[in-house]
Amino acid sequence: MRLFFLIVTMILSAPTFAETKVIEQVMDMNVENIDKMYQFIPDYVEIQPGDKVLFKGTVGSHTAHSIQGMLPDGAKPIMISGSNAQEVSFDKPGVYGIKCKVHHRHGMVALVVVGDPSVNIVEARAAAKKRVSRRSQQKMQDLLDKAEATIQ
Repeated sequence: MRLFFLIVTMILSAPTFAETKVIEQVMDMNVENIDKMYQFIPDYVEIQPGDKVLFKGTVGSHTAHSIQGMLPDGAKPIMISGSNAQEVSFDKPGVYGIKCKVHHRHGMVALVVVGDPSVNIVEARAAAKKRVSRRSQQKMQDLLDKAEATIQ
């Protein structure tokens, strides 16, 4: 019986490993629609607090930056540029709007949902209306709709 409790205790106290998702920044010069030329792939990621996202392809003029007002209170803004790949840890629940500072006007925006999106989705929606370019507006609102649909 002691062995059973020892095994159960070890399993329950085993460390959990944070998951790492990858978002690639892609430029496809062969597409006819300029709004598809510059993209984050995927442009929507769901993770849990403590998980990480590896942003790949932030070289040349590509960047990955937080959209002002589209991150939870107390979360550290994301500012990546001139790096082939950089990992970011997301510890605070909520939604994080991400844009390429150069190509967001062509729809290069993404949404990272960490745990419960209801934490700041209302504020993020309002900020998106002010801080996301006109051409990216519908895409970001669609991503926020997708996050909102997960709220129970």
